Order: sequence, then C-alpha cells, then structure tokens
Amino acid sequence: MIKLFWNTHNQITPTSNDPNKEDVFDHKWGIYHKHYSDKWIFYLLEKIQYQKIESEKDIDSGDVLIIVDSSVEKKNDLYTKLKLICSKVFLIHLGDESGRHDLSPIYNNCNFVWKAFCTNRYFNNEKVNCLPIGYKSGVVLKNKKNDRKYKWAFIGTPHKSSRHDLLFQLSNIEPSFFYKTKNFNEKIIEVEEMSEILSSTTFIPCPNGFVHPETYRLYEALECECIPIVENSYKYYDRLFPSNPFLKVDKWQEAKNIIGAWDNSKIIKKKNDCKIWWSNYKKELQNFISRKIANE
Repeated sequence: MIKLFWNTHNQITPTSNDPNKEDVFDHKWGIYHKHYSDKWIFYLLEKIQYQKIESEKDIDSGDVLIIVDSSVEKKNDLYTKLKLICSKVFLIHLGDESGRHDLSPIYNNCNFVWKAFCTNRYFNNEKVNCLPIGYKSGVVLKNKKNDRKYKWAFIGTPHKSSRHDLLFQLSNIEPSFFYKTKNFNEKIIEVEEMSEILSSTTFIPCPNGFVHPETYRLYEALECECIPIVENSYKYYDRLFPSNPFLKVDKWQEAKNIIGAWDNSKIIKKKNDCKIWWSNYKKELQNFISRKIANE
C-alpha cells in the first residue's frame, strides 16, 4: 500500500523563543510547511492513490511511503528505520534554504528525493529532482480579465539593497500596490486579500530570497496569471526551468523600462505564454512524480 506521511511539523520542541536559535527556526518552518505548503504538494500527488497517515506507527512492513518532511538532517534514526520497514521510501524535502547540511545519510535511505531550494550539487543528481517551492496555500486566481488594476505589486520584506532598489526604481510607476513587512510570514495581509491583489496586477517583480534565489512570490504570480520579472544575477531559473518564459533583469532599472513601455498586446502575449508554460509544467511534474513512484 502507498501511504503519505506529512512530517514537517514533527520537530524538536524549542527550548527558547529566540528566533535566531536553530530549533526555534526549524520548528517555525515545519509548522509553516504543514499549513501553507500542503495545497502545492497535494496537487503534485493528485494522480497517486495513497492513504494519509498521521504517525510513523501507522506504517506497516512492505508499505511504499511518501514522506513530506523538513529539517531531515536531524532525523537520521527515523530514515534508517523507514528503510528497514518500507519496501520503498520517497522523500519530498521542503526547507533547507541554505543548503548547508550534508543530506547524503538521509537521502541514501530513500529510493528517490524531490528537494525544494535546489543547489548545484543536486541539479544533475540521478537520485534527486529539484522541486519548485510552490505557492502559499490559498493563493488562487480571482480575476481572469486582461485589464488589471495595478501595473505592478510587491508584498514582502525589503531586506537587501536589491529590494530597496526595486522599490526605488518602480516607485513612480502607477497604479501600483506595495506592502512592506518587517519579517517573513509576518501576518499582515491574509491569503484571500493577497489573491485579490495578485489577480489584479500585471507584473510581479520577483527579487532573490534572503538566502536562496527562489521565493514563493514567483509561483504565486504564476498561479494568478501575472507576468513575473525575476532577478537573474545567478541564472538560477534558467537552470531550474530551461526555456522558461519569465522576464529576467540584472538591474531593476530594466524592469522599470519594461513596465513603463510595454503596450497591451505585448502584455497579453507574455501573460498567455507564462500561463500556458506554467500549466504544462505542472502537469509534466505531476506525471513525472506519479511515474517515478509507480516504477522506481
């Protein structure tokens, strides 16, 4: 039997409230993935018939296990045990944005791994597939019309000089929407409102994340049929998504020129290109995952 075990929220209980402590950080992210990564992961697994379980105690000998987890570097005993019990183990590894851990002891206990926040060592790894981090659960398209209220929007933390430059370069382009938060996942705008804003916006600038180039913003933009403009200093998205249709800039001055100059016909064409590409990519990823689990 194929069973699905969501394990990101099972972390070491924090011993303090200091957000800089590793156990506090891991616990916070584990809970985040439990609440906000589920729709993306469940979508990818739609073509697989599985039984959801709540505990490792529900795993029987010979089961095929799909485990969704984070902070796996601290769970070596669990994965050693899973290899002994299960006929196959497939790991969907969320988190690990910094990529600083040696994950080989964990990955060696799995038949195959899908890893978010991909790093160089995994792009050509036969046992690991780079997995887009996806969109926040609840973000959905609210407006299918081509005429949109805002030319651009930014919701997030303006850390790093790049994001400050983004806001500076685009500040005179109206109408726009931007909301600055002090910390990631600071509860200011509800997911429903975020969906409304994104679905009313044409261009979404997507600067690099705090540690890793990838951010949820890109996939939320694609879900709401916006045109993403990605910061391309690392050429990361060309490696993750060869032949992707995203607009890419090295400096945010270039985004200012695009947003200010593009006419409606050019916008509609690029919007449709992104929409079709994203729809096809998601279906191909679904099929790849289902084939891998069926045949590995």
